[in-house]
Amino acid sequence: MNQPLLTSPVPLEDLHSSTLDAETVIALPASVFSSSEFFDFEMNAVWRHEWFCVGHANEIPNPGDYYTIRVGKDPLIVLRDRDRKVQVLANVCQHRGMILVEGRGNLRRLRCPLHAWTYDLSGKLIGAPGLTDGGADGESVAHVCIPRIRTEIWEGFVFITMDESLPPVGERLAKLGQQLRNYDMASLRGAAPLHLEEFDWNWKIFNDECYHCMYLHSSSWGDMYELSRGQTLDEAVEFNDLDKGVISYNLCSTHRDAAPTHTKTILQPPIAGLSDQERTQLSYVTVAPNLLIVAMPDKVKYFLWLPVGAQKSLYAVSWMYPESTLAREDFRENYEREVKDLGPVMEEDLYAWRSCQQGYNSSFSARGPLAPEEEVIKRLQTWLVRKYAAEEARARATVQAAE
Repeated sequence: MNQPLLTSPVPLEDLHSSTLDAETVIALPASVFSSSEFFDFEMNAVWRHEWFCVGHANEIPNPGDYYTIRVGKDPLIVLRDRDRKVQVLANVCQHRGMILVEGRGNLRRLRCPLHAWTYDLSGKLIGAPGLTDGGADGESVAHVCIPRIRTEIWEGFVFITMDESLPPVGERLAKLGQQLRNYDMASLRGAAPLHLEEFDWNWKIFNDECYHCMYLHSSSWGDMYELSRGQTLDEAVEFNDLDKGVISYNLCSTHRDAAPTHTKTILQPPIAGLSDQERTQLSYVTVAPNLLIVAMPDKVKYFLWLPVGAQKSLYAVSWMYPESTLAREDFRENYEREVKDLGPVMEEDLYAWRSCQQGYNSSFSARGPLAPEEEVIKRLQTWLVRKYAAEEARARATVQAAE
């Protein structure tokens, strides 16, 4: 994928104050959340030069299972091929650009609705009317194949990258995999299919922190899970590894198996093999740029977001459990009860994210100092600015080489 190299529309010197290298860390400027010009730069800086998550392999357990996503302007298909390998392909017919499939489901092959060009599940063209059925121009399409995106599985999560030069994602996240090994995330399965919804705000607004928990969620979450400033939130946890883009915090529980439900405890059996410490905390682990893993005593939730435009993004949440939990007769009743308990919290988040984007579009938007409880955001901003600087260096090096 040949993409033009771009320099940052916002001078890097202006972004330095939003990193841990600054004496007082302030918020990123509003334009990085609202400008189309900056979004194009960021697509290069982050999304074309890093591994990012597009779901979990257990979303597509059978050959032919698939679901579709978008990353910027690129529609993609996540599928399991006949050899049971997870593939990510461009969702674009190589004839006239038609989108091949939509939504999710199961298929034997990929067939373009426009002219019936047909591909196998590895992306190879196997049929084109008038060309592969004895036509004189058959050789002209003999090597046609849908572009494949570099794909790897880490702890069950499907990661892709547009950068063929990057080391394997397993190297980047090896330490984190060991730290979370007791949750056996590769074996967990979602209670419902992953459903990506489109929202009208920038993808970075989803970046997680819990400074807001004691205010925005004071009566919703706070009524179910005790929040005490200076005691509940721990941002100096072992998962943190800024160089690897792993940024984390724990919520420390007052009792074993605590959870944000109206019973103040988990509603499903605890995951077998967890330590006492793991059963007395909720671990929030962001794998930048777009995956938030929430490790809980009875499940692992993951939050996934993808960029579509400067002020448009896709977002989804999955609650994953051991198969033994999913098989319980009372599972669905307890699951729906917990979803209902957390409904007001989700509504508050959606309200806040929508409102933040409106504020970023205002001429009165400012760059306020970040609070002590926003170490997570300070680390995420630092990681991002480093990516911006790397892209700027690539662009300037290319210009200098051409002179």
